[in-house]
Amino acid sequence: MKKTISIAVALAILAIACVFVFRGGEKPTAPEAGTTVETEAGQMAVVGKPSKPSRPSQKQAQPPRPKPPKPVLDIADDDEDDDDDDEVKKTPEEKALAKRIEKSLDDENLEAALACAKEALNCKNAEIRQAMVDTLGWFGEKALPELTPFLADPDDDVRESAMNEWSMAVSGIEDEAEKIGTVELAMQVLTGEDELDDISGEYIGVDEKLAVESLLRIIEAGGSEQGIAKAKETYEFVTGDEFVDRATAEKWIAEEYEPPAEDDPPDSREPASTR
Repeated sequence: MKKTISIAVALAILAIACVFVFRGGEKPTAPEAGTTVETEAGQMAVVGKPSKPSRPSQKQAQPPRPKPPKPVLDIADDDEDDDDDDEVKKTPEEKALAKRIEKSLDDENLEAALACAKEALNCKNAEIRQAMVDTLGWFGEKALPELTPFLADPDDDVRESAMNEWSMAVSGIEDEAEKIGTVELAMQVLTGEDELDDISGEYIGVDEKLAVESLLRIIEAGGSEQGIAKAKETYEFVTGDEFVDRATAEKWIAEEYEPPAEDDPPDSREPASTR
């Protein structure tokens, strides 16, 4: 009799354990959007779409970017021992320009460097243009307006270097409007699809009115065809509508965009509709 009771107890314990394991292994599934569920307080609620993620605050403190080491230019004089017939020898004017570029970097003189930029941009010698890019890149965001035209340099190496220096300098800009203004200028000169894809991403997540107005200026400025096409594509991504004209864009701003309240932080801005 005792043996029978023991077996029955053991079977009961085993059955309870199986039920516990079976229920514990079930994974809860999230209710779909629009489903009515009961909360812990016993109230009924409708599960909606996930809210739009807030934009990162532009006022977050950013650690200062360390100053990079100065590039070694060494371009003022041609190497007399170099017998390479393919080397482009510098004219006296180019040598004088190269010396001014080197001196501006050695003296850390921003004004002198900026004064060389336009002349270097039109220089036929790619070595001098590369040195100018390196110099402007070292000065960082203060030299961005002069560095931006080099993004369309005819030499692949100079253009790639300019893009790298430009990206590093832009990453140090905390003010949203200032950063978008810099991106706007770059999109007017760039023609490479990869480069345009990279910098157009700066419009994603910023204030939508600021983004639309900037994209409108790019489209109307008459820059590169590739830049205009990318601006229209980005406009469609930001607004959810295909670009038609300025009037339609301004109508979208008036109807869809809701400016933040004066006491709202920048990261609380939301459009009037979720589209």
